[in-house]
Amino acid sequence: MAKSDNIPVEEEMVSILGQCGPALTYALQSKFGCTAVLHGVNAASAGAGQSMKPEITFSTQLSKGLRVSVWRDDLTTHCGVDAVVNAANEHLSHVGGLAKALSDAGGPDIQRESDRYINAHGRLLTGYAIVASPGYLPCKKIIHVVGPSLPYKPQKDDVNIATPKLEKAVRNILEEMKKHNLKSVAIPAISSGLFNFPLPLCADVIVKTLKQYHDHNYSGAPLEVRLVNHDDLSVGEMKRACCEILGSTVSHSQPAAAWGLPPKASYSKVVSHGNGSTSMKVNNVSLNLKKGYIETQKTSGIVNTISSDLDLSYGAISKAILQKAGKGIQEEISKCYNYNKYGDVIETTGHKLSCRFVYHTICPNRKQAFEKILGDVISKCLSMAQKKTLSSISFPAIGTGMLGFNKQEVAQIMVDTAVKFAKKNNGTIMDIYYVIYPADTETYRAFEDKLKSLQGATQYSSSFNSASAQGFQPTTGYFDSRDPRESAQPYIELSSAFDETLREARHWYFSVLYPPFKKDFTIRNNFIQHFGQHEFEKLLTFQTKFKVSIEVFFKDGCAGMNIHGASRDVIAAVFEVEAMCCKVQEDFAKEEERDIGLRTSTSSPRNPVSESSSDYRHSRLDFSGLEIVRVEKVENSALKQVFELKKKQLAVSTSQRMYQRLPAQYCGLLNRVGFQREFAPPDVQNYGEGIYFSGSVDGAKKQWKRLADEVYLYFVEAQVLTGKSTHGSPGLIVPPVIPSGNPITLYDSVKGGVDTCVIFNGHQALPEYLIICKNNHAMSSDKN
Repeated sequence: MAKSDNIPVEEEMVSILGQCGPALTYALQSKFGCTAVLHGVNAASAGAGQSMKPEITFSTQLSKGLRVSVWRDDLTTHCGVDAVVNAANEHLSHVGGLAKALSDAGGPDIQRESDRYINAHGRLLTGYAIVASPGYLPCKKIIHVVGPSLPYKPQKDDVNIATPKLEKAVRNILEEMKKHNLKSVAIPAISSGLFNFPLPLCADVIVKTLKQYHDHNYSGAPLEVRLVNHDDLSVGEMKRACCEILGSTVSHSQPAAAWGLPPKASYSKVVSHGNGSTSMKVNNVSLNLKKGYIETQKTSGIVNTISSDLDLSYGAISKAILQKAGKGIQEEISKCYNYNKYGDVIETTGHKLSCRFVYHTICPNRKQAFEKILGDVISKCLSMAQKKTLSSISFPAIGTGMLGFNKQEVAQIMVDTAVKFAKKNNGTIMDIYYVIYPADTETYRAFEDKLKSLQGATQYSSSFNSASAQGFQPTTGYFDSRDPRESAQPYIELSSAFDETLREARHWYFSVLYPPFKKDFTIRNNFIQHFGQHEFEKLLTFQTKFKVSIEVFFKDGCAGMNIHGASRDVIAAVFEVEAMCCKVQEDFAKEEERDIGLRTSTSSPRNPVSESSSDYRHSRLDFSGLEIVRVEKVENSALKQVFELKKKQLAVSTSQRMYQRLPAQYCGLLNRVGFQREFAPPDVQNYGEGIYFSGSVDGAKKQWKRLADEVYLYFVEAQVLTGKSTHGSPGLIVPPVIPSGNPITLYDSVKGGVDTCVIFNGHQALPEYLIICKNNHAMSSDKN
């Protein structure tokens, strides 16, 4: 069954993903096999790869015959119009956001024709538009228009200067239509993404310009303008502007309850207090994250986790509470309760604890049941505390200790349940504390990330109100007053077949975002060594576009790049550069498949091995001391054929079972093209610049120490043809020459250390199993 996770998008990330959404979704799919769908993000391209049903949310015909409508649809597939509009930059370089999505969908002719125009005429100035060939897009023409670009969080003067330029851009679109006899056009929310033009004002300007054109320039010839956007925010603002400026009899001020939705909550900012604590407020409910010990909390209530036999001496948290509360708490439970089931919550007094009540929760140790029950347990605790009129309650991170459940999932369920409680009980005043064992840094980080992302996404509000007779006046809360269907919280929906790939994708996403305000990010990817002129030209484009510096480095057989600049610019650049690296990887894999006659059909998908099978039991023998999450059998008939041919070529009859440790992002490629030296060079290449293996799992762990802090470990068990071997040395790119033989005859491999083997041809190794383990050293203490 597919796993899924929703990550709220912080306010400033909305505009970044509006520009770089396709790059992010492509990188997540390529690196981790994780599908990402962006919801409520202003980019027609943000949902690249997903299909959606076109939806009309507004339509009217003005008195002279001009028809204006608002659509929710993907502009790259929008049908029924003569032309679509591309929000381009002055250089017509279609490298991100909507421009990239349209260029990719339309094929290479779109960029080539744009380059020819720039070479012949120079840059296309802001406010101007040109008509060009649409390539494979389902329309007759594409209209490239350059909207104004504003600084991040623009001032009123910035907006006042940019507004006439946006009006000019819309007028020129209409003039170009008239010149080329185009009868219908689809226009997005020009400049409202990474160009920072306030979205509500953008909608007002576009619709007002259409009305002015209709009133003063329209000849009455058939003409249809569709305002087409992919995301709820833009669609909602366009509909609102049309209703206010063009007129409508439809009411747009119905309360949230009329739509069957809860009222929008009031959120405060996340505040980090510098003493290991973080807090935010939802309505009158305060959510607080702190490090500490649950048994010492002085809140009105505390929550305990207890086994179904109600034995308080079992489990770290329960045992600590028993020791501090005294035997009376065990006697109260034993005396009052006999039959108990998973999901029950038992209330006792605090006895010698510094609280009035203790809520003992009974959670299962099976993952499926745990996920279903945890939310209900949290809700019960909060409801029981509310009935007792408790002012505060403390929770541990339930299930992340001995039960070993995913920390990010636990944080999401526990925080989301509290938010629902706060929304439903708007008058309730309560302080909720998440108390994390001090040494458990990963769980603390999971809760902190959840609070930060929640605050950023749900507090989204525009910086500008709609037009008034006196001009545009800055305000706040504009977004919150809209139709609730239009004010959906922006979020990223992640889905994957496996828990750990979901976790890896989420972890990577947050590693780019946090800590906030950082100015540097390092990308490590050995396929940077395969960059050609095209990729380096794109790096120069990214430097100009995002105002960052990018430095490529090669060290100890590893490649990477450092990106430096303002935080939000670095984030956008990282998404685009990571996507480009993934594209280079994919091109490499396809070329490798062609070279050795492989086809994707020859490699099976990642299929887990049953725990009852002999393959699984066989793997456990070598992985004692590690917690195996899953074993996958790697089956690729073409790779096996090449391996057997290599065995004959080397004239060897046997192979050795050996291990290699991989970063998560290369597991999918391994199944397609086998071992490559770019996948996993060790920290130090003491024996040559080839493909390293170890004869033991422990040796593989030591060989790749740089990956030691990862939560999940990915080992590949392989059959390796070592053949004739000699001792290796640094700098070797092929094995040494055999001294007493033909001068062109080389050893088959080299060796070093206790159990290290290095081959220089990936066909000498056949991957058989991928073993995913949980790194208990990186996992936090079982205290929680």
